[in-house]
Amino acid sequence: MNSKTEGTIAILAALFVLLSAMWDPRISVVISLVSLAVLGIYKFTQTEK
Repeated sequence: MNSKTEGTIAILAALFVLLSAMWDPRISVVISLVSLAVLGIYKFTQTEK
């Protein structure tokens, strides 16, 4: 995946997390942690290849 696509995914994830902040704070924290974990796992698997 090129850097433009990765940037778009990161921006969409950030917007989703910001919008989820309007919901229950516990749900927002869970969504933030899951998003961060998925992005970290994706980056880790991409650097191994």
